Amino acid sequence: MWSSILAVSAIFAAIFLESSAELKGHLKPLGSHQDPVGGIPVTGKFPSPWVFYQEFVLPGKPLVMKKVLEKDNIPAYRLWTDDYLRKNFGQTDVEVEMGKKERRSDGGLKNMTFSKFLHLYQTEDIYQVFDITQDMKKDLNLPLSLQCGGFQNLQETVVLWFSSGGTKSHLHRDMLDNINCLLDGKKEIIFIDKKYERLVMADGWVREGGYSMVDVESVDMTKFPQLQNVPYNRITISKGDCIFIPFKWFHYVDSKPGRNMAVNFWFHHLPWFNSSDCEGVDPYQNSSVPLSSVKEPDPDSETRMLFLQLFGDIKSFYKRSFGDYIQREIPSITPRDVESLKEVFSIFDVNGNNVLTWDELMTIDIVSAMDKFPELFEKILLNVTDGSDLNGELREDPEPIILQEEESQHDEVQRSNEDQSSKVKTPDDLEKEKLIEIADDGNLVMEEEPVRNHHEEL
Repeated sequence: MWSSILAVSAIFAAIFLESSAELKGHLKPLGSHQDPVGGIPVTGKFPSPWVFYQEFVLPGKPLVMKKVLEKDNIPAYRLWTDDYLRKNFGQTDVEVEMGKKERRSDGGLKNMTFSKFLHLYQTEDIYQVFDITQDMKKDLNLPLSLQCGGFQNLQETVVLWFSSGGTKSHLHRDMLDNINCLLDGKKEIIFIDKKYERLVMADGWVREGGYSMVDVESVDMTKFPQLQNVPYNRITISKGDCIFIPFKWFHYVDSKPGRNMAVNFWFHHLPWFNSSDCEGVDPYQNSSVPLSSVKEPDPDSETRMLFLQLFGDIKSFYKRSFGDYIQREIPSITPRDVESLKEVFSIFDVNGNNVLTWDELMTIDIVSAMDKFPELFEKILLNVTDGSDLNGELREDPEPIILQEEESQHDEVQRSNEDQSSKVKTPDDLEKEKLIEIADDGNLVMEEEPVRNHHEEL
């Protein structure tokens, strides 16, 4: 009998192994299931704030900025040797991850002085990740792309990543936009467009942490079968390069062996660009704006910006449209919630004119509204952070909804004045920057000068 059972087990094992072998990318590194796609734009400088917003932040598209630290005035790029860091910041307490592979589920963080880390990092499997301290900010300037238009008011933090290389992140996504600048070393990044979230998040997705449990070094396609169908980009950046990673894009970062140091400029997703805020900023010359001079973010800005993600390209709202629009965006909003949203609108509408423009939305009293309607805002914010319906069909990004309301003569005059004031002429309006070069395959390696494609100039 036992021999029969063993024979049957052997047959099933053989069938399983054979079927597993047919799975594309099974037990291989992430990205082995198919060739990468191309199309990540490349530029040789930080784009002006307006171009950066219009072409990349607003549509949510990555951008590689090649060797910009070689040309830009960011002192840390040249100053931050191990000796300099030990001498100037040696007593600073830093957070260190034990091991070279990210471990979010069981912690793995340890505190030590910067000096002790510098003594250990070349010989032990550790890497440093911590928020830049105020005294370290003197060696960093805000990139040109973030110097006006509202970006400068939404800076959340700057994080230092430092190791001897060989570190690997989870496949994850972030709810903030960020510019990652590589001060030393080389990184390979796999990007997956946020529109494929249904496939990426179908199996083993940890919602609370925003990451996948997939083993990026050996993908088990029997546990993560949907990953076989996910297109991706593969990009390699080197010392002196920066890359814009749009919020909600999935990515996995593999730091190559050797001294590896990067800083992330994290900022809330900007829903509206204030052109008038850029008067006096030369879009073609990166003036030095010390990071230490950038004001700390409003403590309510994170919640406010999450809420404002609902509104996309809408220019303004009337009171009658407000609740109906949110109900269209979030099907779980009830008629009773719509009535509550009329009161929310009144809290936001400080001047009482029954119209909310982006000037007002960017400063709304989100805390008062949440205190009065906690369950409503929990429902709204959960929808924003949790993504779209994972049981639905895969779809492209939706077209913006245009709301039309009857306007009084006074409202028409006011809207006309607002439209005129929004059409502020910037140097970008007069002469578009030569900006984008499209890589012709998915393996974008930054050591080589990209081929110029003049048809892609903006």
